[in-house]
Amino acid sequence: MASTVLLVEDVWKRYGRVEALRGASLTLERGEILGLLGPNGAGKTTLLKVVLGLARRDRGRVELLGADPLRSPRARRRVGVVFERPTLPDAMPVRELLEHAARIHGSRRDMVDEAIEVAGLGGHEWKRFSMLSAGLKQRAAIAHAMVADPEVLIADEPTSNLDPVERVRILELLARLNSERGLTILVSSHVVSEVLRVSTRLAVMGGGRVRAQGRPEEVLRGFRRARVRSSSPEVMAEGLSRSGFEVEVLGVSVEVMLDGPAGASRLFRALSTLASRGVTIYSVDLVEPGLEEVLSGGSERLS
Repeated sequence: MASTVLLVEDVWKRYGRVEALRGASLTLERGEILGLLGPNGAGKTTLLKVVLGLARRDRGRVELLGADPLRSPRARRRVGVVFERPTLPDAMPVRELLEHAARIHGSRRDMVDEAIEVAGLGGHEWKRFSMLSAGLKQRAAIAHAMVADPEVLIADEPTSNLDPVERVRILELLARLNSERGLTILVSSHVVSEVLRVSTRLAVMGGGRVRAQGRPEEVLRGFRRARVRSSSPEVMAEGLSRSGFEVEVLGVSVEVMLDGPAGASRLFRALSTLASRGVTIYSVDLVEPGLEEVLSGGSERLS
């Protein structure tokens, strides 16, 4: 069984005068969670549409599960997809829409019950989709994707528009699907701390290109300080101190010393934990040059 489930080589895509993709290349390996990181407008969604065969590339090569998704529908047959805003039938109860999907995919009958359990939809399965909260809608969308028993799950900004608690739950669900079921996952986001919470490898986009790929500690190598703006800087400083960081409160910001190449990765995991406890994070600036330039040519801030 091939270890590479997705290969993207030198892909270009233009919309009118706008070059959304400018030679993007990446790989997705079987069994990993690849975090596709970059600011809004970096080209992440366009790249995922090209990967799924939903948008025609101008040039370049894409191979998904051994086939070109633009020319071969079988390339998409074992791929589950979760979009930023799920668009499932509003009037249909969750169980019915999952049963309908199971019939389309020819899935075994118990896949519906399994998907409901895995996604944490017990007690909500007979509610109409329109009656669900934003977080439950996203979990229903993941369950909908899982009914087909996919090899690969592609999730485009799956935590956008969710409250902090539901953000954590969705990320934990993705991590569980990977660790317990061996599902290969490609998840995109513009929120650094969220991507780092679940990813085993990162691909960083900016200006229509993938500017860096590798393990989080490799991509984030070179940073020694970070500045975190928060609604509660004293609480933030106390939490980071308990996590072993050397910190200093500077007005509404907390300056954090990073200990070696893995320091930034460890910081973002700590920030994810604090955010899940209700501490609002306005921005994270990695002070030394590196990832900010990689993400957006130095013109935008990490968020």
